[in-house]
Amino acid sequence: MATKVAGQIVSIVRMNCDMKIRNMVIRNKISIIVVMLVLITSMVEARRIQYGPVQQIAGPGGKEYPHAGFTTWESGIEPHERYLVFEPANPTPQKAGLVLLIHDLMYPAPQYYMGHIRHLCRRGWIVLFPFYEGTDQPAKHYMFNIVRSLKDYLMRSFERNQIETDQTRFAIIGKGSGGILAANTAAVYDYFGMPIPKVLMITMPDSNYASTKLLDLSGISRETRLGIISGDRVTEEEAIVARDIFYTADRVKTVNKIFITVQSDYYGQPPLIGDKKSTLTPEYPKAERFVAKYHNDFLQSYNSRMLAPYVRADNIESFDWFVDYRVFDMLAIAAFNLNRDLKPMKKSEELTSMGYWSDGRKVKPLIITDRP
Repeated sequence: MATKVAGQIVSIVRMNCDMKIRNMVIRNKISIIVVMLVLITSMVEARRIQYGPVQQIAGPGGKEYPHAGFTTWESGIEPHERYLVFEPANPTPQKAGLVLLIHDLMYPAPQYYMGHIRHLCRRGWIVLFPFYEGTDQPAKHYMFNIVRSLKDYLMRSFERNQIETDQTRFAIIGKGSGGILAANTAAVYDYFGMPIPKVLMITMPDSNYASTKLLDLSGISRETRLGIISGDRVTEEEAIVARDIFYTADRVKTVNKIFITVQSDYYGQPPLIGDKKSTLTPEYPKAERFVAKYHNDFLQSYNSRMLAPYVRADNIESFDWFVDYRVFDMLAIAAFNLNRDLKPMKKSEELTSMGYWSDGRKVKPLIITDRP
């Protein structure tokens, strides 16, 4: 009897030990799974929050500026006659070159381009921003309004007798549908007695409006350095018009023309997106509290090709520093400082590089060609 009881006790002890061992194994497995899930989640989160490059210190597109700020003045009574002038300050130069900045029809205010305007002014340029649309203005008048604003500015700046405009350093920048108007304006410079636009930079041109049809571009000066910037997220119509401008400006030699394509990169945030909205450089924060509140939703959207264009903050980022700012600076150096062609730009690794994400991965580079 005692032997039987002892056997039962041993069996119970063994069962308890087996249960404890099984529980320990299960707990260990659960712990391992939890740890793995935490690690995977951390890796995913780390993957999702890679940040884009920052503005370089020196060189074209960099943040070493000879001027600390800018001042403004305006002229014109009627809406279509009104224009704003931004002039470098601190210190104020005696003489400065002029950039005519032609806005997109969908974004007709300097606030949308203030980052680029500030960059240009602090590098020593006067920026002329015409409000060419006006109220009830026929679309066919837009280019003539731009020309009128330019000629009126030249007269009034002479009367003001403050900063002298160096008319030998005249450039035109066109963004979106303003790119078509920029090309047309450059083509009629001689007819209207305007300064020679020795630099013409057109970013993401758009011809979806009746007002922005291309004229005969054979009037663009042989002295002009022409830069066309397009992207892999533009529509087929926008891609076609970018190529049309490049080829129909046939008086400009191939060595003085450059065609740049921006490759979109969704690896981190903000994503680099080669579409028309990327030309905007507003300086104000956009919906920061909303983005913070719905942070996880935004992280997912940033990695979605469908949603990213609509949720990005449109702040000043890599497209602006490494494309708009840097390309114009390099065109201006070639045209005004060195008086040479654009061959070095076409082979420049400095120009094609778009910097690095915060984990060291390269941002997709620019594609540069003279046969788009």
